[in-house]
Amino acid sequence: MELIPEWAPNIHPILVHFPIAIILLAVLMDLMNFFLPDDWWDDLKSTILYGVGAISAIAAYYSGTWAADSVFLPSQAQNVLNSHSDWALWTVWFFVGYVVLRIGLHWYKTFDQISVRMAAFILALPGVFLLYETGDHGAELVFGYGAGTGQLLQQEETTIPGDSLSTQSNTTFEVTDSGNWSWEIGPNGVSTLLSRFQWLEGSVQDVEPVVINRGENHLLKLTANSTSNFFVQKRTAQNVQVDYYMDLSEFSGEVSLVNHVQDAENYDFVTLSSDGTISQGRVSDGNREVLAEESYSSSGMLFIRTVGNETHFRAYINKEMAVHGHGNAPEAGNVGLKIDGNGTILIDSISLTQLN
Repeated sequence: MELIPEWAPNIHPILVHFPIAIILLAVLMDLMNFFLPDDWWDDLKSTILYGVGAISAIAAYYSGTWAADSVFLPSQAQNVLNSHSDWALWTVWFFVGYVVLRIGLHWYKTFDQISVRMAAFILALPGVFLLYETGDHGAELVFGYGAGTGQLLQQEETTIPGDSLSTQSNTTFEVTDSGNWSWEIGPNGVSTLLSRFQWLEGSVQDVEPVVINRGENHLLKLTANSTSNFFVQKRTAQNVQVDYYMDLSEFSGEVSLVNHVQDAENYDFVTLSSDGTISQGRVSDGNREVLAEESYSSSGMLFIRTVGNETHFRAYINKEMAVHGHGNAPEAGNVGLKIDGNGTILIDSISLTQLN
């Protein structure tokens, strides 16, 4: 028998029920202990249950972090995923600390005092609230946004959103009332680049932008020549998801998908290197800090999604999680590209969604 059934996307759906059941049972028995005879139940048994619950919560939390890296979520679910992860971490820390406290009370033999037993029971109740919030956000992910569901169907459905490239006759740069924007490349792509973006390093002449045709589709072709080129969209945003359709097959060097840009010395980045490395991190006052780094293998037109939401940072390539890091919540800033290398880059579209 396989540990993870074919229908399950990962082991998290199997493990997640254990801490809920065990911790709630521990709280219930802790309450019943005020009324049951000592030879039926005692505080030590409750402490053991809390300990098992804390251990199962740790297992569920880490399986959840791996699960988050194995599913592709819609934009609206990113905030829910962050909240679910944060509540789960607080729940783990709470019950680990609570178990340590109860062990200390046993060590100093203070559970004989009714006031101590009552205080210990009351102290467990905030943990139940944390557990509820964690489960509530997890249920919203599954039943509200379908995270990890329909696994057997998904094995047959592997296309990515918007797989078909744009065939619009004119460049379209659309901005919604909420501040979201999307750019589909058309014949006037160069003029849109000039009017909608600003350069922090290099110049537009350095990348020799031209619009080319690939079948009925228009692509923006940038040709890099070893000079660093850094340009960003003029609008700022706080928590963002940015989707790129790009072809880096004929490029050698590093392309950084940047967000929360304050200036050329302060920004967040997801960098794809032609050596097959993808890294996520932050540049502060010119100092580069890598928060996560992985290898990747993809070619041709890529769908790349970067997410910078509060303290969570993710990047996907063709719907697969490529890198996931954590850091301090950034300030609002611009998004764009930083190019260091030689060769050509083809861009089909870029779109930004604000995650509120």
